[in-house]
Amino acid sequence: MEPESALAAFSRGEYNVFRPLKRRKNQMTTMTVRMSDEDAELVRKYVGFEGTTISEFARNAMLEKIEDHADLQELRAAIEADDGQRFSISDVLEELD
Repeated sequence: MEPESALAAFSRGEYNVFRPLKRRKNQMTTMTVRMSDEDAELVRKYVGFEGTTISEFARNAMLEKIEDHADLQELRAAIEADDGQRFSISDVLEELD
């Protein structure tokens, strides 16, 4: 039996996720995302409107989510380390002069 075409998998809303391929230097990993047909159609329309690709959209969304998480961890650490000392605008301006 012949393997299913990528187009057939794409049309039913299935994308490869985190499945490492036999890699050569500078090759990328393929990932699969499962979603309903309605969600897949929404994504297709969105990326078409934005003039990007599903791959680029997914990559950016995932990396932004990771960045947001790192920023939140940094904020929580800063809040925990906060000693409560505050400076007025006039104090800051005086220090800058």
